[in-house]
Amino acid sequence: MEFTINQDYHNVRLDRFLKKTYREIPLPGIFKMIRKGNVKVNRKKKKQNYRLQEGDIVRVWEASPPSATKEIAQLSFQQQKLMEQVIIYQDDNIILCNKPAGMVMHSGSSHKYGLLELIISHTKNPQFSFVHRIDKMTSGVVMGAKNQMTARKLSALIRQHAVEKEYIVLVEGSIRKEQFILKNFLKKEVNRVRVHPNDKNGAKEAISEFIVLKHGKKRTLLQAKLHTGRTHQLRVQLAEYGNPIVGDRKYGKKEGVKEQQMFLFSQHLAVPALKIDFSLPVPSVFYDRLTVF
Repeated sequence: MEFTINQDYHNVRLDRFLKKTYREIPLPGIFKMIRKGNVKVNRKKKKQNYRLQEGDIVRVWEASPPSATKEIAQLSFQQQKLMEQVIIYQDDNIILCNKPAGMVMHSGSSHKYGLLELIISHTKNPQFSFVHRIDKMTSGVVMGAKNQMTARKLSALIRQHAVEKEYIVLVEGSIRKEQFILKNFLKKEVNRVRVHPNDKNGAKEAISEFIVLKHGKKRTLLQAKLHTGRTHQLRVQLAEYGNPIVGDRKYGKKEGVKEQQMFLFSQHLAVPALKIDFSLPVPSVFYDRLTVF
C-alpha cells in the first residue's frame, strides 16, 4: 500500500499516521512494522517519531487495508441514542463528548470497539480522532477533532499547556487542607505508573492543584486542576499522598466495600484560543458516596 502525504498529515509523526490509517492494528503492532522495515518513507526506513513532510511517499507491506476505506459500521438503535446523549457539543471542527464510566476510548485486544469507533460510525466521519484520553473507569468530557488539521492544532495547544482541564475527585480519608499542590516525578513501568525521586531514568514531572469542595467523615470531595498530563497522574499522586481515589482498584483501597465505579470525573475543559469553555454538572453520586456506611 502506498500513500502520498498531503497537507493534512504534514509534520505528523510516522507512528501516529499509521495508527490513524490502520485503526485495527494495535500500537505495538505499528511499532513492530516500523522496526522490521515493513514501512518506508521515500524508500528509506524511518524511526517511529519521524515527522512526515508534505509530498513524502509512505509504503507499507504486510498490513490489512486501511480502516478508512472500509464500510463504516452501522450502529444499533440503542447505540445511536447513546451517542446522541454522549455528544454534548460540536461545531465544524470539534466534538466534545461526555464519556460514560466503563467505556474505553478506542478498540483494543479485549475491546471490539470504543468511544472512538462509535463516534466515527455515528458521524460517518473516518477522519475523526480524539486529541486526549481518559481512563476506562473515568467519566466526563473529552475532546476530539473532525479533521487532521484541527487535530494537529489542538494537539499543539495541549503541548503548549493552552488547554485547561479540571476534574472532580472523591478520595478516601479526610483532608484538612483547603487547597494544596502535589508535585512529583512519574514513570510508567510495565502495567502501572510509579513515583520516582527525580527526573532520571525517564521519569517526568507531574503537577496537580487541588481544592477541597466538601468534607465527609471518611472521604473528601476535591476539585483537581492538571498542570501536566501524565498517564494516571491524579490516581498515582493521590494514592501516594495517602488519599486514593474511591473505587480505584489499581492504585487504591483493596479492602472493604467494593465500589462499582471509580470516582474521577472530567468536569471542565477550556480552550481559550478557540473560545471553548465547557463544564458538566457534578454527578449526584459523588455527593451520595461522600458518606460511607
